[in-house]
Amino acid sequence: MIGPELQQAIYAALVAAPAICDGRVYDRVPDEPVFPYLTIGDEQAIDDGNSCEDAWEVFADAHVWSRPESTSKVEAKTIGAAVVDRLVTELVVAGFRVVFAALESYRTLRDPDGLTEHVVITVKYSIQPA
Repeated sequence: MIGPELQQAIYAALVAAPAICDGRVYDRVPDEPVFPYLTIGDEQAIDDGNSCEDAWEVFADAHVWSRPESTSKVEAKTIGAAVVDRLVTELVVAGFRVVFAALESYRTLRDPDGLTEHVVITVKYSIQPA
């Protein structure tokens, strides 16, 4: 079964040089964070194995949080595009083989506070033990 390895790989990809959001990538956001920043969101793993081999489809979320002075979505979308590139290409998951990775969904929205821009990214992975 896949455990924390995918989350660890996602974190490593996002903080690899040059780090996205200057390395402000969180599982749990600190009090009064500096914007922009990223959060690693939820995952859903679905058994995709058969009688011969183990495999999983995993849907992993990442969130971009931006609070630009201009109230434009441009900063959040620019960061979101960089996140997609990192998470879909060349993700290395310790102990597993990523058979494929693809963008499942990408959603931009303004949070109810009226100040924060938010991008929700979901990537679909097909993963097998190495």
